[in-house]
Amino acid sequence: MNTTLCNATPTQLETAIAQNHCELFLLDARIKNGIIHQEAGLSWTYIEAEGSGTVLFPALSADTAKLNDMMAFYQAHPSRNLGCWSLNPPATPQLDVLLLARGFQPGWQPCWMALDLQNINATYASPEGLHIAADNTTPLHSIKELPYAANNNKGTTGLQQESPELVQRFVATLNGRIVAQTLLLFGGGVAGIYNVGVVPEARGRGIGKAIVNAACIHAREKGYHYATLNANPMGRPIYEQLGFQWINDGLTWWITDDRLQTRPPGAEEIALAEAIGKGDITALEVFAGADLKAPLCNGMHLMELAVHCQQPAAAEWLIAHGVACGALDAWKLGWKDRTAALLAQSPDEVNRLYGDFQYTLLHAAAEKNDIALAQLAIAAQPDLEIKDAIHKANALDWAEYFGRKEIGDMIKAYKSA
Repeated sequence: MNTTLCNATPTQLETAIAQNHCELFLLDARIKNGIIHQEAGLSWTYIEAEGSGTVLFPALSADTAKLNDMMAFYQAHPSRNLGCWSLNPPATPQLDVLLLARGFQPGWQPCWMALDLQNINATYASPEGLHIAADNTTPLHSIKELPYAANNNKGTTGLQQESPELVQRFVATLNGRIVAQTLLLFGGGVAGIYNVGVVPEARGRGIGKAIVNAACIHAREKGYHYATLNANPMGRPIYEQLGFQWINDGLTWWITDDRLQTRPPGAEEIALAEAIGKGDITALEVFAGADLKAPLCNGMHLMELAVHCQQPAAAEWLIAHGVACGALDAWKLGWKDRTAALLAQSPDEVNRLYGDFQYTLLHAAAEKNDIALAQLAIAAQPDLEIKDAIHKANALDWAEYFGRKEIGDMIKAYKSA
């Protein structure tokens, strides 16, 4: 039975958001004839037709047997899109390390938001010609420009059709043409909002806000006190205009290729990665003769893992055993003097490329708006023509994209000197 949540604390809202997401993923797996595994501390799904699966807010003890059994299952089945969701901090101690050691990569951070439905604007002015209706039946799969329309594939039962008592979809038309959709899922005591999508040519006219507002009014009429959602950085200001408030940022990890089938991590690799991620120097001594420069299953190198997990002792151990530490690695570990020394000792160090993006020290400074790092990088006379591998943009391009005016001006001054 779903008891609606009221007078909730932020912690209670977070718990409800997690439960609402769990019900969404479980419902999706059921209608796609997926496998659902649920036991104390660990629930996960697998949808064979998609090669996908979701690990749902794990709450495990120090014993990793359940986690290893789950990974063995995914390794034995075609898996190209696996995600793990968690609140922050995770209910599982050192979940980040455990997942990275087993092939997952760090993912994006969900932005949990909630709206007290007593504060909703019931008279929100929709754009002229816009009509919003609760609609669980109109097929949307052919509207390719509508975000999430593919979730209603032809021949596949949608969430709203499978469980109309739990899911209500909304469709917006502008002068008779479908331009937006969203989905409400009732679970965990709240009304979760998902799949907010507006066709590109209709954006910027308040249609997204209008359809979310309509869904919230519907939820209030159904007796719910809170609407919740997961926003991205672009969407957050829009939802704040409707009264949604930030609750917390979550955590995700992902596997997005066939690495578990083509290069699965062995027990030794997992143990080594865990020792690095936990900063367990005693455990690391066993691996003194191992290949410490080889990438892990998830593509990370051990120094990158030590930096990500903020384990300076593990980084020092790696350096002592012949693993290079780049200037950006040292900077992220708080070793500012060592960073300066590395740049002074090796002129090419300022142009070292990092990560999948293959970006430089100055790119990183622009992204983080780190003035001190930018000053240090520019003093080392960087090559300003180096472009990252993904966006094909140089450091000045990054500074301008992220709106880092001070760093952009520094780069321009160095360029013209």
